[in-house]
Amino acid sequence: MRTRSTMTVLLEKPQILAISALLIAAAALGFVLFGTGPAYTIHAHFANAGRLIKGDRVELAGRKVGTVSTIGLTANGQADVALSINDDGVIPLHEGTRAAIRVVGQAGIANRFVSLTPGPSTAPSLPNGGALPTSQTSGIVDIDALLDSFGPAERANLRQLITYNAQIYAGSGSRYFNSMLGKLDPGLAQLDGFSSELALDRIALGQFVHTASTAATAIASRHRDLSSAVQNTALSLGAIARERSALADTLARMPPVLAQAQGTLARTGAALTALRPALREILPAAPPLDRFLSRANSVLPQAGPVVARLVDQLPSLNESLVGLVPLQLPAVRALGSTGQAMKDLTPILQGFRFYGADFILGVLRGLAGVVAGEYDGYGHYVKNNFVQNYQTLPAGPLATLLSDHPLAPNLFNVRTRLMRRCPGGDTPPAPDGSSPWVLGQQFCSPQHDTPLSVDFP
Repeated sequence: MRTRSTMTVLLEKPQILAISALLIAAAALGFVLFGTGPAYTIHAHFANAGRLIKGDRVELAGRKVGTVSTIGLTANGQADVALSINDDGVIPLHEGTRAAIRVVGQAGIANRFVSLTPGPSTAPSLPNGGALPTSQTSGIVDIDALLDSFGPAERANLRQLITYNAQIYAGSGSRYFNSMLGKLDPGLAQLDGFSSELALDRIALGQFVHTASTAATAIASRHRDLSSAVQNTALSLGAIARERSALADTLARMPPVLAQAQGTLARTGAALTALRPALREILPAAPPLDRFLSRANSVLPQAGPVVARLVDQLPSLNESLVGLVPLQLPAVRALGSTGQAMKDLTPILQGFRFYGADFILGVLRGLAGVVAGEYDGYGHYVKNNFVQNYQTLPAGPLATLLSDHPLAPNLFNVRTRLMRRCPGGDTPPAPDGSSPWVLGQQFCSPQHDTPLSVDFP
């Protein structure tokens, strides 16, 4: 009996070891198949949990990636929704991820889920236990909460709208109403987008409201100044309104003026290009101009009385100018005649320019004759120019005879009818011909001048 008992004990120990090994292997297999370590959890903060409950789905691109594990409150009273993510394909999430509460349908209560929009993969990863602030989450508006916000009057109006909606959508005015709804659709979509952005930026909106409140308080503290400014503005607008006719006329005339100004501005570029050389020349003239203006500054006070006297004489000058009006036509005719006379006088003045000295000397130095002492290479000689030829003093045949036959040939040479002498022609010319005078046949003839033979007989 003792031996059998010992055998029984020995047989029971291997069975215990085998069962233990089997349990350990099953636990390891279960850990491999069903266990992946600690769950990846992030927290999403919402202003309102929107009837989420524990166990609701967490979806990304329409695919379930986790569940709502807990719902709590943050220190500032916001909803803290813990999202347990168990899909290795989306772990980890990245900064910029957004979370929104969505609804499957309007019927039922437990029909909410959380939709995730992942951030860019290049952004830093969200750690396990990280939180999405309210600027990256969007709640949901319940119809029941919206209806509960209506008062008795609004509910009555809504009841009437529901009662008569068949007439609105199917009655005679349905075509116009549906057309109106079609036109409202883009506007409502934009309004929805604006409301969503406004909800996302409620922190900035709160800061704006706070700043606006501060500004309004500051304005309210200066209400007297503001009232005065409003009154002055009203007076200014009233004055402008009284001149609306003139303003309307100015606005009516403005288009041609603007068109002319546009052309002027277009030509200004060319004018500036043409003026650029002149502007360069102005720089050297600046210092002298500065000195002139400095001196003019001392002269201007002294010129004041002169200008005052000139101003006093302006009425008399005006009367004188008015008196000259009847003389306009005779003056114009006289100027025309003067112009023609000056044109006809031009040859005479041109001749007087050359013969003026001879004319004046002839008047001032006598009419009977001029005796002058001349000097040449042989010494002094006497030249007597007679106004009246002495050989022609007798009259009759004797005068003719004396003119044709000189009394002393080669000693007293007599030439008559010398009427076209050139200026200075009563003096023999230079022997080398260095001082010719060629005035033109319309004024003189060199044959009537004193020949060189007077000095060189």
